[in-house]
Amino acid sequence: MAGLIKKQILKHLSRFAKNLSPDKINLSTLKGEGQLTNLELDEEVLQSLLDLPTWLAINRVFCNKAAIRIPWTKLKTHPISLNLDKVIMEMSTCDEPRPPNGPSPIATASGQSEYGFAEKVVEGISLSINSIVIKISAKAFNASFELSQLQVYSVNTSWSIGDLRSTRIQDPQRGEILTFKEISWQMIRIEADAIQSAEHEMLSAPIRLITNQSKIRVTLKRRMKDCNVVASKLILILDDLLWVLTDSQLKAMVQYAKSLSEAMEKSAQQRKSMAADDQ
Repeated sequence: MAGLIKKQILKHLSRFAKNLSPDKINLSTLKGEGQLTNLELDEEVLQSLLDLPTWLAINRVFCNKAAIRIPWTKLKTHPISLNLDKVIMEMSTCDEPRPPNGPSPIATASGQSEYGFAEKVVEGISLSINSIVIKISAKAFNASFELSQLQVYSVNTSWSIGDLRSTRIQDPQRGEILTFKEISWQMIRIEADAIQSAEHEMLSAPIRLITNQSKIRVTLKRRMKDCNVVASKLILILDDLLWVLTDSQLKAMVQYAKSLSEAMEKSAQQRKSMAADDQ
């Protein structure tokens, strides 16, 4: 029985990395512990998992070291723990909307699509990252986000950690399920600087922002028949925020926003067109 569960769970996890099959993952069946190094993650799967807008694309994701711990005898109530050391993610904005996101990676790779036990286990995974660096290349500027001690975990309706069974609300009549997640970090550093070129000759001061401990609360509504996200809600909570901007930095922020507006508008039109076709 333990071998069957191990195979199903590792089949899910192996979908997030390139050229990685379950037989290459060294995991002790009894201890439920394993490690991997130098992982190249699948950007398309992550785009679908994060449900990114089509004006933004992930180009490359690299992780130097990962450790996993699976509580075999308590999978219904306790999460699988996934610890990453350092993650580097390279992203870019799209002048024209990229193809829409694929099906949810929460769905099983075995051909099943309904929200079942394996999906509950994978969605309940607790993630911890020591350091994550996100680099974004845009038409008029380059930006970077550096987060330390990032944690992602399932919570109940009171936004507290507990039994995994209390982190889901199921509605069989509608065929939908609500799940609750919380994302927290100790520090985030944001930097943005204009690209100097013949097309964009803007002279602006670089933008810098450092915040202390913060969190995001996420509510996801999924269809049980295919695990796809129907709706989501995000709440950003900042402990303290003091940000003094000069006139040139404020003007730069406005210019950066304008440079993204056209791509965002095209993405919104693509979404409306697809929704009309579905109807």
